[in-house]
Amino acid sequence: MVWSKFKWKCIFFTYIILFNVFTNSLPATKSTSLENFKTEFATKTFGKFIKNYSDILDGNKNVFGGNVPVNATRSDLFRSVRPGQTVLSYEVEIKVNFDSFNGRAVLDISLTADTREDCIVLHAVGLTFNTVKTGVLGGSVITDASFFNDGRQLKICPVNTALSHTVIIEYTGQLSNTGQGLYLGGSNENTYLAMNLHPTYARRVFPCMDEPTEAPIISFSFEGLHYTYTHLISNSMLVEDSLSHFRPLTGPPHLWGMMATNLVNINTPTANVLLFARPGVSNADLQASVAINSFFNNLNEWTQKSYVDVVRDQNGAMNIIALPDVSTDWNSLSIVGIWEPYVLMEPAHAVKQRAIALTKIAEAMSRQWFGYVIYPQNWRYEWIVAGFTTYSAYEMMRMFQTNFATDINLLDVNTLFVTEVIQESLLRDAYINSNPLEPADDLFDEDAIRDHVNGLVKIKSAAIMRMIRLVLGDANKDFIQIAARALLNFRALNTVNTVDFIDGINSELVGSNNNMFTDFGEYLKPWIENSGYSVLLVSYRPDTIVLDQLPFSFTYKESSNLLLPITYTTSIEKNFDKIHPQFMLDGLRHLNIVLDDDDDWIIFNIQGQGYYRVNYEIRLWERIIKALENPERRKDIHPLNRATLVDDALNLARAGDIDYEVALRVVLSMEHETEYAVWKAFVRNMSYLKKRLEAYVFDDEDLDSNIYLRMIHRTIPAFEREVTFYPNMAVIEPSMTSLTRGLVMDHACRAGYRPCIAAAVDWFYDPDNKGVVNPNIPHEIRPAVYCTMVREGGEDAIEALLNRLEIEPTHYERVVILESLACSDDPDFINGYLMQTIVSTSPYSVEERVKIFAAVAESSYTNADLARDFMRLRVNEIRNMYGVEKLEQLIFVLAENMADKDLTKEFRMWVQSPNNNLGNSQMAAERALAYVYENLKWIDWHVNYVYRTISHIAPPIDPTEPSSTVDPTDPSDPPTPSSTVDPVDPSDPTEPSSTVDPTDPSDTTEPSSTVDPSDPSDPPTPSSTVDPVDPSDPTEPSSTVDPTDPSDTTEPSSTVDPTDPSDSTDPDNPGVTDDPSVFDPNHTSTFVPSLVTLYVPIMTIMLYRYC
Repeated sequence: MVWSKFKWKCIFFTYIILFNVFTNSLPATKSTSLENFKTEFATKTFGKFIKNYSDILDGNKNVFGGNVPVNATRSDLFRSVRPGQTVLSYEVEIKVNFDSFNGRAVLDISLTADTREDCIVLHAVGLTFNTVKTGVLGGSVITDASFFNDGRQLKICPVNTALSHTVIIEYTGQLSNTGQGLYLGGSNENTYLAMNLHPTYARRVFPCMDEPTEAPIISFSFEGLHYTYTHLISNSMLVEDSLSHFRPLTGPPHLWGMMATNLVNINTPTANVLLFARPGVSNADLQASVAINSFFNNLNEWTQKSYVDVVRDQNGAMNIIALPDVSTDWNSLSIVGIWEPYVLMEPAHAVKQRAIALTKIAEAMSRQWFGYVIYPQNWRYEWIVAGFTTYSAYEMMRMFQTNFATDINLLDVNTLFVTEVIQESLLRDAYINSNPLEPADDLFDEDAIRDHVNGLVKIKSAAIMRMIRLVLGDANKDFIQIAARALLNFRALNTVNTVDFIDGINSELVGSNNNMFTDFGEYLKPWIENSGYSVLLVSYRPDTIVLDQLPFSFTYKESSNLLLPITYTTSIEKNFDKIHPQFMLDGLRHLNIVLDDDDDWIIFNIQGQGYYRVNYEIRLWERIIKALENPERRKDIHPLNRATLVDDALNLARAGDIDYEVALRVVLSMEHETEYAVWKAFVRNMSYLKKRLEAYVFDDEDLDSNIYLRMIHRTIPAFEREVTFYPNMAVIEPSMTSLTRGLVMDHACRAGYRPCIAAAVDWFYDPDNKGVVNPNIPHEIRPAVYCTMVREGGEDAIEALLNRLEIEPTHYERVVILESLACSDDPDFINGYLMQTIVSTSPYSVEERVKIFAAVAESSYTNADLARDFMRLRVNEIRNMYGVEKLEQLIFVLAENMADKDLTKEFRMWVQSPNNNLGNSQMAAERALAYVYENLKWIDWHVNYVYRTISHIAPPIDPTEPSSTVDPTDPSDPPTPSSTVDPVDPSDPTEPSSTVDPTDPSDTTEPSSTVDPSDPSDPPTPSSTVDPVDPSDPTEPSSTVDPTDPSDTTEPSSTVDPTDPSDSTDPDNPGVTDDPSVFDPNHTSTFVPSLVTLYVPIMTIMLYRYC
């Protein structure tokens, strides 16, 4: 294995050397700066390199149906299950028998004259049919009809040919246990029966036509449930004098729902809103009830659509139900099902739970308007209702947390929207096969519908709507709200499509669009019909800023030019409140802006509100980095723009658009950072590097196994100094500070940062009860503490957590424990843990199973492999116990964690195997495989270079002297001078005179040792004046040691400063220059023949070292 890695390195370096020497169109040397700004040449080369990867996706390009008229409103204009057939009404009776049900459906069906001789066809999945009878025009003569059921469709051939048929079908079906269709939920002690038909699960409950354009009259009857359950709820009121039969409503089948439960009404947050939860929950509903009150009343006002007046005969109340076991979307009127951890919060709870819960509650309530009152004409238009849902939910949260600036207990909703919606969407939308918001063709196949409805559309649509609001309106005029009101009132209980959305915007747009463009429809079209987005290119000429744009993605793909809303500020103005665009960019543009002083900077995309990235030429990056590296000047830049700079830099480097050295310099400036938004961008993107670096060094003794830890050491000082791993329990701190601590501590501990691990060890056990988990661990850091102790404490810690699990009163904290157990590095425990999620007697609920599997896959390189193998062997059981939607969700989780060639190979072999048992999840698996290939391409191109770049980063000097009496893991605890406790690891009683390196207990090098601590294999001579771990230490003129790489004996006469990429004065390297033309895509650098003499010794060294 080691030889194969060296052989690969040999081939890789040989290729790079030859490529650089003999290719005239590239710069003569590789710069450590940003000269690799995307050029035409690089773009074409990049595209050719990945051609084979993209070819894999060719089979998925045409998975949709044919073109249809945009304005079509009737089913016969669409590809329905049976053209020329319309179901006018359904009367459905359901009777449940343990884990199955009997059904009887009476349908009135109309056929067109030219198709009346054809058989009737209905969707029917997983149903068994006993009898099918038909009559004509509602007559009394009912005859048996021949029928055929292939497991997916029911084909009925009546005896008589007619235009109108009454069809009576008796059948049986199985109850689901995964939250879709008609399912049995809850626990053995407290079950409930529910029906959720969104988006295509009606066909699993009764034979039907369930396309959104079908709007028949539907009524349901659920016989006998009132004997078992205290509450029976559905969209409509019960028929008078009936305990089981609901009044009919008009609409497509997927909008219906039902809940039969013994859950109790624990609160009535406001008039016509009821909150249900399991018995025994006390005081956990207070936060949710206050939020529900605010959301309900504000939604009524914001939409100007009264909830109680949606439709005649509606239930009349909004029933919000804390479901103990499943997390899925509900679009049925009057039933709002939300997973319990996202509703119920103890008075003292994690801020992370509150942030998630408020978002989930607001989104679930918004779907009552955007999902029921208006719904998509076809699932390709899901982006409209999904965008309204997420957008309005965050608006409700803004109103609820409106005094954030003055109340430290509130959440910064603007920050959450940028980090959780915009930046997350930008990340996922950069993959090669990300879906456009609006697919080119209508969606009819179930797997395509699931893939679209549950995918990127949920967040990208809201990000685009947010940008549209800023482009069109002002602080007092929200055109998204205007469009929502127009559609809710003029298209109520009807379908919507893109033309309807444009009409809603145009209803008040003419003459008041800030003069940004003349045709909103033309502006919108490329944003919704294309995947991906643009990167704004910013270059500097004398007294001029030059702007242009290119399509951005991790793999090159063509894209239409977009109208980009441009916002910017400079170090002179420092106005980060200008979030409305100053102008729209559709091509090359020059701005007359002078940056006089060397410290002046310009920053675009204020507060990261625009849906694009920004790439600066190297001189502008240098100015920004210089400001970021200064603790005081850094504060001049808005936290959301600091976050955007980190997010953009790391993703631009990932795509090959800038050098990783530049990106990592942006990241290293975080040694002065404490804000949540910036750390969120760090963790999201650096986790990607962490996983692949850990895989790269895995089982290779010649590589530094703690390479990623260098980044934590260098970026965490300000956080550790000002936020700390030890919150003061006597002080109420800002909610966003608590959120930051939980995020950073979890990442640092997982990376192996010793002070973080020491803190976790300190917190874990109850000081008054040996072997018991400390009940007073701050909620925000429990995930970090628990996960760390599972790894560090082994079986004892696992046993303590399992004991805690038995008595944990809150469901959210129970999930925290379950996810933490997945951090174990014991393969036998992990395999057994995963097996517990699929056995019929599993102690875990559906959503808990999903959380466990995802946590295992994400916890480590070896656990990701165990999870992959488990899914390969148990995919059928996972589908049955998790549900098909969750299976597909977890396939993508696996894909993101296939962190090297070995795991990629295994994943590919499974997905491409004809016996993989993926069934109708094959399409999702193939899309996930494309992600894996794209990440493999990054590994081939970048991982070695990133490893070497980070290896040159000097580890920080431990500020604590050996004689210091301050414990750096807890400054408030000054141990006595005679203490033998190792301050970085209290569990290690190292003598003060010990030669153990306190920053690395495993390094027993004596202080006088001449071994280079950053590279033990390189023993510099005692007389050397070169500090190999501190590039800031200038070497003597006679020294031949390169301070960033002791193995590189650069010539003494070299004037190139390898530690300062901004130093462009290299007389022997004219390829590195301040000439602005290096950022001109049409500029070709000149080949320098004399550089061959430089590459020959480099080639010799590389071949000798790696081969």
